[in-house]
Amino acid sequence: MKKIYQDKTKYILRLDGDEEFVDTVQGFCEQENIKSGWIQAIGSTKDLDLAFFDTKLKEYEIKKFKEFLEIVTITGNVSLKENKQFVHAHGLFGRQNMDVVGGHIHRCVISATAEVVIFVGEGDIKREFNDQMGLHLLS
Repeated sequence: MKKIYQDKTKYILRLDGDEEFVDTVQGFCEQENIKSGWIQAIGSTKDLDLAFFDTKLKEYEIKKFKEFLEIVTITGNVSLKENKQFVHAHGLFGRQNMDVVGGHIHRCVISATAEVVIFVGEGDIKREFNDQMGLHLLS
């Protein structure tokens, strides 16, 4: 990962091949002490796990994609979950035939590169566990 640009409200990062998107961005947010923000990204992946949350079962169903996919868009946020930086991201991913798959990003290994913008918020945004939903929700 390389920091390309920084000002008072945003960072632009370049992730390289074999880096895992969520872990890398979350680690960067820990390093820079980012406690709230929004994320956007484009690029490509070669190993992707997408999840869909079943509200009745209160658990994620995960599907694996071991293929080259373009990252059409990733959008997400940065918050504090149990007092640690937490990246929550969803994405759309395009196949060579122009089909698209999408969902909650559980794991996303970069193939060539990913270009990431983190828009930094002021203050803290926290997540607390909600028993009714079975998820840590923004609070």
